[in-house]
This record gives sequence, structure tokens and C-alpha cells, in this order.
Amino acid sequence: MKNIKRILLAFVAVFAAVLLVACGAKSDNGTYVYKPSKTELKKILEEQGLSGSQLESIGDVINFEVSIKIKDSKGTLSIAGEVAGQKNERSYDVKINQKEKTISSNDGSGEKITYKVDGDYLTFDLSKLSNSNQGDLMILKNAKLKRTK
Repeated sequence: MKNIKRILLAFVAVFAAVLLVACGAKSDNGTYVYKPSKTELKKILEEQGLSGSQLESIGDVINFEVSIKIKDSKGTLSIAGEVAGQKNERSYDVKINQKEKTISSNDGSGEKITYKVDGDYLTFDLSKLSNSNQGDLMILKNAKLKRTK
């Protein structure tokens, strides 16, 4: 009887440990990518002020991708674009605060961008930014970045 109690106690302890690990805090670490379709891209460009004729001339020869890699309190925001074979890529090292769900520049200058992770999708909340910064970042307004494996 004594041995059965010990075996049962060990089993309960292992089960509790597994349960605690499985229910532990999840982090936002990972790489999230947004690559809009041609239709989405045309809508974004239209919101940026391009006219119908400009959209028609470049709409089918443009590609765009935004990715953010989060690793604890550090991150890299990458923006890549291609228009008619002309490639342009930029990367920015950023600070990540996973508790507050904010992204800011490494030097602390500028405003913080609030983000939200829902399942495998990361979205940005630009409503708290000043009007001057909103214009530069409006391309990310409706972006849903999907976590890559």
C-alpha cells in the first residue's frame, strides 16, 4: 500500500509539472510576414494617393513584403519592395516590449507602435500615433502578418 501511494504521488507530480509547462506564458517570439495580394496592394496604393492611371501602369509589376522578427526584447523590421524588377530592401533593428506589446526604435527616439498577437497573426494599432507618423506607416494599417514556422 505504501508503494502504491508513492507511485501515485510521483504520477500526480509529473502530471502537474507537464500541465504547468503546457499552460505557461507564451511569448511573441518568431517571424511574422505580410505579403499582400495584387488586389490588396492596389487598394493600399490607392489609399496612399495614387490615381487610377498610375495604379494601372504599376499595379501588376509591384511586389511588397513586410516582416518582423521578434526575439525576446529585440527585433528586426524588414521592408522589401520590387517595382518593375527594381528591388529595394530596408531593415531596422527595433526594441520589443512583449508585456506592453510595443515596438520602438533602438535609440528610444520616436513613438512606440502598439501591436497585438492573436494566434499566428500580428497586427499593428496605429490609432495612438501622431498624424505625422501615421502617414508613413499607413501601409501597415490593415496588415496581418502571419507567423512563419
